[in-house]
Amino acid sequence: MKEKIKGILAGLIYRIIVLLTLGQISPLLGAGIIIEQDGKILLIDRSDGLGYTIPGGIVRHRETVEECVLRESREETGYTVKITGFVGVYSALNRDPRFRAIAITYKGCVVEGAPRTSGEGAPCWRTPDEVRGHLAFDCEEMLKDYLSGRLHYL
Repeated sequence: MKEKIKGILAGLIYRIIVLLTLGQISPLLGAGIIIEQDGKILLIDRSDGLGYTIPGGIVRHRETVEECVLRESREETGYTVKITGFVGVYSALNRDPRFRAIAITYKGCVVEGAPRTSGEGAPCWRTPDEVRGHLAFDCEEMLKDYLSGRLHYL
């Protein structure tokens, strides 16, 4: 419930800033990572009830996109991960119902650690078939691009 309230508040604050700047503000920037192991994908079963997502989040003011995805993965899953490639840039206007955001998605692997639940939800390993139709935001599109091996730019 706490994460759902945080999402709603972030969306409201972002909309107020959009109004105050007459729409002249850049979208928020997020980063995520797709990790596959033994045919299963590392996902977060979100505590706000929106479904499953890949590990990731919003880039902080003083970090790189890559630092963000490594930090968010560790915070949300308990795993230290390594970036091994690139999946795509996702910028559909309605990709996140809470606020306008662009996501940069990488592929990677687990380096070390053990699964740990966070405020975002519980980490889990699922096959693509198990979660198809149950992914939040545009994670379905990200996963489809990852599995097909094509890079997504538009």
